[in-house]
Formats: sequence, C-alpha cells, structure tokens
Amino acid sequence: MLKSILFSFFVLLLLVNFSSAQMRRSPSERAKMLSERLKLNEDQTKKVESIYEKQQEKISKLFNDNSVSRQEMREKFRQLADETNAEIEKVLNKNQKEEFKKFIEEQRSRMGERRRGMQ
Repeated sequence: MLKSILFSFFVLLLLVNFSSAQMRRSPSERAKMLSERLKLNEDQTKKVESIYEKQQEKISKLFNDNSVSRQEMREKFRQLADETNAEIEKVLNKNQKEEFKKFIEEQRSRMGERRRGMQ
C-alpha cells in the first residue's frame, strides 16, 4: 500500500515537473533546442515545432478539464508524452533517433535528481 502511494506521488511529481518545465518554453523554443541538439534540418524543425504545438494544446485542455481525476491526468500526461516522442521519432533519421533517446533519458535523469533533492 505504501509503495503504491509513494509510486503515485512520484509519478505525479514527474508529470508536474515535466509539464511545467515544458510549458515554460514555447513550442518554437523547444523545437529550436532540439534542432540544435539533434542537428535537424529546417523541414524537420518545422515538423517538430508543429508536434510541440499540438502537444501544448492538448496539455492546456487537460489542465482545464475539471472532470479528470489526478490518476487519469497522470495517465493522460504520460500517454501524451509518449505519443509526442513517437511523433518526433518519425521525423528523425537513425542517428538523430539515437541522440533523441539519449536526450529523453537525460531529461528523466535530471527530473529524478530534482525529486531526490526534494526529499
């Protein structure tokens, strides 16, 4: 029971940190940052920006939907993040995909470090 509660709390913190950190940057800024990291061409950067814009719209709708429970919201945020990453991967070449996976792991690691610092 305690493990379940702690896990739920952990997931909630992860999602709140992820969404708030991501929302601080505009889709354009996020696409530019990823473009620099992955060396995207102009067409890829535009596609990534569009993907981030769609994600931002969905996140805004979720935050404004009072009928969704916290558990449902956590699940939807996780699903949305996974969908966004999958859409971005479709735009990337093989080398960029490998670097993108490293980037995602680095982000998760940083969030984990922040969570440990809060304890």
